[in-house]
Amino acid sequence: MLAPGAGLGHHSSVADRDGGSQQRAPGAGRLGRARDWVAVAGLVVLALLLRVEALRPPIETDGPEPSTIGSIAAPPQPAAAPSAEARVLALPSGNPPRISCDDAKRVSGFLRRELAAPPIAPTPLELGELWAGMLDPHGFWSAAPDSPLPDELSAAAPDMLESLFEQSSSCSGVERVVRVWQPYLQRSLDAFESAFETERSRAPRSALEVFQLAAEPIFEDDPVTRPSAELARELGSRLGAFAARYPDETAIVDKARSRFFPPSPDALREIAILAALRAYVPLIDPHGDFAPLDEEWALYAGDDTLDDGSLLWGDVTRTPLGARIVGDPAPPLELDDLVLSIDGLTLAGASVDQIEQAARSAASEAGLTVRVLRQGQPQLLTLRVAEASPPPAAALSVERIGYGANERAVLRVVIPDVGDDLGQQLADVLDDARPGVGAVLLDLRGNGGGSLDAAVDSLGLFLPGAKLFPLIHRGAVTEVLEARRAEHPYLGPVAALVDGDTASAAEMLAGALQAYGRGKLIGARTFGKGCVQEYFDSVVPGGLLRLTTLQFVMPSGRPLQQIGLTPDLTLGLSPALERESQITRQPITFDGPDVRDRAVEPGPAWPRESLAAGPCQDPLVCEAISRLAGAKTRAPGRGPTSGDAVARAARPRAATR
Repeated sequence: MLAPGAGLGHHSSVADRDGGSQQRAPGAGRLGRARDWVAVAGLVVLALLLRVEALRPPIETDGPEPSTIGSIAAPPQPAAAPSAEARVLALPSGNPPRISCDDAKRVSGFLRRELAAPPIAPTPLELGELWAGMLDPHGFWSAAPDSPLPDELSAAAPDMLESLFEQSSSCSGVERVVRVWQPYLQRSLDAFESAFETERSRAPRSALEVFQLAAEPIFEDDPVTRPSAELARELGSRLGAFAARYPDETAIVDKARSRFFPPSPDALREIAILAALRAYVPLIDPHGDFAPLDEEWALYAGDDTLDDGSLLWGDVTRTPLGARIVGDPAPPLELDDLVLSIDGLTLAGASVDQIEQAARSAASEAGLTVRVLRQGQPQLLTLRVAEASPPPAAALSVERIGYGANERAVLRVVIPDVGDDLGQQLADVLDDARPGVGAVLLDLRGNGGGSLDAAVDSLGLFLPGAKLFPLIHRGAVTEVLEARRAEHPYLGPVAALVDGDTASAAEMLAGALQAYGRGKLIGARTFGKGCVQEYFDSVVPGGLLRLTTLQFVMPSGRPLQQIGLTPDLTLGLSPALERESQITRQPITFDGPDVRDRAVEPGPAWPRESLAAGPCQDPLVCEAISRLAGAKTRAPGRGPTSGDAVARAARPRAATR
C-alpha cells in the first residue's frame, strides 16, 4: 500500500481546514513514512515577503541551480499548539467494522477537496480488484477460490466509484453484492454449524489435543486456496472441540460465530461499503488511507516511529480462537500461549488489525488483563501484564574515524530515522565530540524519514535561523518553515551520505545542507518524496483518515517530489528497490520559490587531505570521506558489502488475515 517514505502528517479535525482549532499529538510533524505526523503549525506567511524572496538572485552553491514558482497563497489562520497528551489506541470491539454510505461519501468528498493536487479518478476495474481484497479478513468471504463475490464486486464497482468520486448516487450497487453474499455466507454457516455440533457432541478431547486444535493457525494469506465451505467446516470442528472441553466458555464460540458470519443484511451492506472506501482512498492518494478507530493501528503498522510495539508480545499468529504468541512474550506470558481475550475483548473471530490494536491499548499503569490457554494447563489462566516504562531513546551510533596527518577525526553519525528527539540527540553528540573533530559526516543511508519538526529542529544546528522549506497546496505556498537558532550551533565542515532509500524528512536534512552550500552530499540519488500527510479524526465519527495535503520543495525552490536529491559526489551503491516516481498516482512535481536567506553564508569546505581515511567499520564510509577530501581511496570501485543500507521494499498494508 504505502511506499517507503510515505507519510508526513499530523492529527487534525475537520474544523482545522476552516481555520478552527487543531489538536496534534506529541511527535506531530513526521515526514517520510507511511504513518507519520507533521507539525504544520502556524501557517502564517506574508505573500509580499515570499514574492520578494522568490525574486532574489540565486545564492551560489555547489548544488543545483534554483527555480521559482509564481503562485503565492494568502496565509491561513494560525493553528493551535500541539496537544500535551499522546494519542491512546482504543480497545476495539472485535466486530467487523462498518460504515454508512453517507459517511463514506463524506470521507471521499473531504479527500477530493483537500488533496494536495486535484485527484485522478481510478477505473472501476482497479476499484473492483482492491475491493475484493479489502472485504475479507478471514479467507472465506471474497478471497476464497469458490466465492461468487469478486464478480459481484466488479459489477458493482462502477456504481460505487460514482458514489465515492462523483458523490452522485447512494451506493446502490452494494445491494447486488448483499443479495449474493447473504445466501453464500449462510451456506458457509451451515457447514460450520454441522461440523461444530458433530465435534461438540463427541467425548471431550484431551487438553493437549484441544490446545493443538485451538492454537494451530488456519487462515491463509493471499492467495487463499481453501474453498470457503472447507474452511468453515474446519473452523466449526475446532471450535466444537474447544466447547466440548470447556463448556463454560461457550461465549467465546458465540462471539466468534457472530464475527465470522455477520447475521444481518444491514451489517453486510455497511461492511462492504467500508471495504470499498478502504480500497478507494489509496487509489486516489497512494500515501493516504482510511481506517475505523477499531483498526486505527493499521495506519501505523510497520513504522517504528509511530508504533511502539505491543505490550504483550513481539509477534503472534492468529488462530481460530485467538492469538498464539510466537515471539517475545511479555512476562508472565510464555511462548506458545494462546491469548483468548484482552481486557475483556474476546479475540476469536477478530481481525489481525484489531488483535494487534488491543495489544497496544493500555491507557494506564495497570496494564492489560489477558485470558490464556496454555499447553499443559487443564484450565484457562487469567494473567496481568503490567505496562512497562518506555525504554530510553536509543542513542545515535557514532564513530570517530582517523583522518589525515594532523590527528584530526571525522565524526560519523548514523541517523537511521528522524525521530522526535533527533535535534537534541544531535546537539548532545556534537557537544560531547567537538574536541579533535575536524568534520562531521551524517550517514542518512536507508533513512526513510520521520518527524518534520525534528528535521527542522536538527537543521538549526547547522543553519541557525535559516528559511528552509516552502509548503505548497495545489500550487500555492501556504508556509515557509524556518530553522531554530540553536544555542550552540555546529559551524565546522559537514557532509551527508545518502542513497536511494534516503527519503522525505531525511531528504530535508540533506537537501537543506546542499541548497545553502553548507555541506556536500555524497552517495546516490535519493528516494524523492516531497509530499505531506495529515491525519484527520473527525471527518466522520469513529474513523481516521490519512491524506496528502501538502508538498514541499527545497529552500532553493528545487522540487524534490518524484525527483530526489542529486549528490555532489557519487558512489557505486546498490540501486533502490523503488522510488517515489514509480508509485502510481503519486503527486506531481513542480518548482517553488527560492526562499534562501542571503545572510546565511555557505559552510567551510571539507578539509583537503592527501591521505586516505580510516580504518572504518564500513569501507564505504572511508571511501566517502576520502572522496570528500580529494584523497585517494583505499578500495576504489567497490561493490555492495554488508555495510550497505538494506534497500527498503514498498511497505505492505497491515495483514488482513
